[in-house]
Amino acid sequence: MKVQLQNIFFGYNNNPLFSDFSLDIESSDGNLIILGPSGSGKTTLLKLLSGILKPKDGKILYTGFNNDGESIVPKTSFMFQEPRLLPWLTVLQNVQIPLEKQFGKSEAVKRTKHFLSLVSMEDKEGSYPAELSGGQSQRVSMARAFAWPSPMIFMDEPFQALDIGLKINLMDLTNDLVNSDDKRLLVFVSHDPREAVYLGNRIVILGRPGTGIIYDNIIDIPLSERTYGSPSLMKIEMEITEALRNI
Repeated sequence: MKVQLQNIFFGYNNNPLFSDFSLDIESSDGNLIILGPSGSGKTTLLKLLSGILKPKDGKILYTGFNNDGESIVPKTSFMFQEPRLLPWLTVLQNVQIPLEKQFGKSEAVKRTKHFLSLVSMEDKEGSYPAELSGGQSQRVSMARAFAWPSPMIFMDEPFQALDIGLKINLMDLTNDLVNSDDKRLLVFVSHDPREAVYLGNRIVILGRPGTGIIYDNIIDIPLSERTYGSPSLMKIEMEITEALRNI
């Protein structure tokens, strides 16, 4: 699967955020992590890729999604900084209801239970969001995102408010879920270089608005061989930190 952004222009209030911006994203690259300073367009880039926003000029093409070379956006899943669970629905219902139109109620329930078990939340399916901790709510949000049968997953700093132990566990779980079925294309926004080098296969840093990409690197250490904060990743982490400091 491949997504190509070709000469994209997009801005707010006549201020260009992306100008003649191009980027190729391939599932074979592995997890793509997007970093950059506040206001550089990280979240906007996710919204352009997912079709929530449309470029004012340029093209976004999708190849390998059964609509090769077209600008038709395939199914996508989003996981945000906050869980965004509906408070009047149970855990089971929050994941199940979006699936019913696609699968029917019986299969939606079955699929929901499967993904809740993958995130170790099967014992909370009858609970309401107000009864969950922050980490539990993010696990439910993750189950909902991955249960939706989309080839592209977009995650916008979903672990920034979590303690370090839970954060590492959920990053490991993210990798397991991305690779559990057919390989999915994951684009993940972060502000944390250490998180980026632990989770990412390819790291891209956006510069100030209108300047485009200032850093693009592939990490050739397999995800299975990485440990959080390990010396083997330190050099790349320092490169990323220095690039961010100099923006």
